[in-house]
Amino acid sequence: MTPDGFPQPVGVATGEYPGGRISWEVDYRLLVLTIRLRGGVTDDDLASGVPEIWLRHPEVLDCATLVDARELTGEGNYGWRGLREVSSAWKRFAMGRDTGSRVAIVLRDTLLTKLARAVSFDYPGSVFRIFFSVEDAEDWLGMR
Repeated sequence: MTPDGFPQPVGVATGEYPGGRISWEVDYRLLVLTIRLRGGVTDDDLASGVPEIWLRHPEVLDCATLVDARELTGEGNYGWRGLREVSSAWKRFAMGRDTGSRVAIVLRDTLLTKLARAVSFDYPGSVFRIFFSVEDAEDWLGMR
C-alpha cells in the first residue's frame, strides 16, 4: 500500500523534468528511486524538479534513494538555495515518515563531497552515504 492507502504500483516508472537535467526512475520491485542529475542543473531545476517526482509518485516515501550525480557539471550554478528548497519541500512531503530511509549519493569526484555531507543534516530521518561507484551504492541499498 502507498502512504495514501492505495495499492503499490508494480514495475518501473520513469520521468524527466523539462530541460533534461533531472530524470528519475522508480523501481517498485526493489523500492528504489533513482534520481539522475546531469549537466548544468540550476537552483530552480532542483527546487521544482525534485519535488515534481514526489508529486507524481508519492509512494516513493517507501523507497530508498540513489542520487546519481556523476554527470553533474558546474555551469548551472546550483547551490544552497536550491538544496534548501528541496529540503523544505521534502519535510512538507514526508512529515516525519522518512525515519531510517537510505540515500546514496554517487559522485564523479571529491569536489562535491562536502556539499553532499552538509545536505544530509537537513534530512535527520534519513541515512546518507556518499559513493564514487554506482555498484557500491547499489550494494549498500540492497539493489544487487
